[in-house]
Amino acid sequence: MKKTFLLLVLIFNTIICNCQDIIHKWSGMLNAGGQKIELRLNLIQNADKTYASNWDIPAQKIKGLISSKTELLNNKLSIEIKMIGAAYVGSVNLSADKIEGIWSQSGMNLPLNLAPFKEGQTEKIIVKPQTPKAPFTYQVKDFVYEGIATKLSYGTTITYPSDNAKHPLIILITGSGKQDRDETIFDHKPFAVIADYLTKKGYAVMRVDDRGAGKSTGDFSKSTTADFALDVEEHIHYAKSLPMIDSNKIGLLGHSEGGLIAPMVAIKNKSVTFIILMAGPGIEITELMALQNEMVLKSAGISQDAINAYIPLYKKLMKTIIAVDSTEAAISKSTEIIKNWYNTTDKSLVLSTTNIKSASDINKFATIMSETLLTKWWKYFASYNPQIALQKIKCPVLAMNGSADIQVPADANLKGIEVSLKKARNNKLTVMKFEGLNHLFQKCTKCTVAEYGELDTSIEPEVLEYIYQWLIKSNY
Repeated sequence: MKKTFLLLVLIFNTIICNCQDIIHKWSGMLNAGGQKIELRLNLIQNADKTYASNWDIPAQKIKGLISSKTELLNNKLSIEIKMIGAAYVGSVNLSADKIEGIWSQSGMNLPLNLAPFKEGQTEKIIVKPQTPKAPFTYQVKDFVYEGIATKLSYGTTITYPSDNAKHPLIILITGSGKQDRDETIFDHKPFAVIADYLTKKGYAVMRVDDRGAGKSTGDFSKSTTADFALDVEEHIHYAKSLPMIDSNKIGLLGHSEGGLIAPMVAIKNKSVTFIILMAGPGIEITELMALQNEMVLKSAGISQDAINAYIPLYKKLMKTIIAVDSTEAAISKSTEIIKNWYNTTDKSLVLSTTNIKSASDINKFATIMSETLLTKWWKYFASYNPQIALQKIKCPVLAMNGSADIQVPADANLKGIEVSLKKARNNKLTVMKFEGLNHLFQKCTKCTVAEYGELDTSIEPEVLEYIYQWLIKSNY
């Protein structure tokens, strides 16, 4: 889920008494076992001597991700990034040329040490040969339209065959996190690849920038999954007015969180005639996030004993925090839960999963978890059960996943989708698990999140062909 796994918490008055002037550009590798992702911190001093900051993540083509809070006091740097539910706490050394700290997200705490950024420093670029390049053998229309209900502007691309016929339409829905219309991640553009493949096969494909991304307006940070479902409703309504679209054959293809959104829309909008779920959630989100954390920790080399000790705590914290309305209450309740766990758990297991080194760290951990899970998006998402919508789906469904997916693990979620569709008495379900493929449907070796960018394939051709063959067999 995109943005669901990687935990992407100053007044600068006294630090000049203890060390040299602080450096404003930093770089470091987020290291979790076999996963390494470069993060760049841009620290900005305001006129009143307070600080602001933002982050660049070169491999993901993210630039200027704004921190919601930045404090520097007595050599301690504390940063919060509420948009992605992340926090960073580090200590600046006396010579101000190193920051040792911890990056926190979704209950995980990962070491992140920063050093001065060197101008001209570049990341390794791996060519993505599947990314479509002009000239195209089909029509490509880039435009911006305004939603009737939301009043938002949506940056859009529609591709369709070069003829005068009406074509079945597939609307692509991105995963979690603010994404552009191509769902760009680690230089991959999987939605552009899907659109190119299916358009060449005779389909119209619509892909749209998320709220606040690209040419779309709206405040992504104040939106929930339900808001994104409203956006898809707007896309359907607009697309039905286009001359090249067959309004009787409109389908939704959602990836990750998009696979949660598609059923939400399909049960309300009768224009949706089929849905394709790529790594879509099929179990309660609290259970999914616990399973995701377990898989990610395992991929980072954390021992099974440590994981077994941590996951019950994580699940209890999630359910406790999202059940309250105030941050203060969440911090108070979660602090007590963590304290009891800390007092009864082997300290080496505690350290390896939470980086809690002593009782004094408990409140900090509780605060980060509480402030993360009580953001508008997280509270809605974590409280959601996708099975409720799935149990009402009547149209044909293709549910796919990769066996090596550690973000939306295949077996539990595909089974959840299957059970839900049976309750809906829907016998038009096709389930496919691709062996050896990850969350982006790439063949993987390490099968970690960071490996996405190391692979040159954006999406395996067998997946694209399977989608096409399913559409043909389903008469679309």
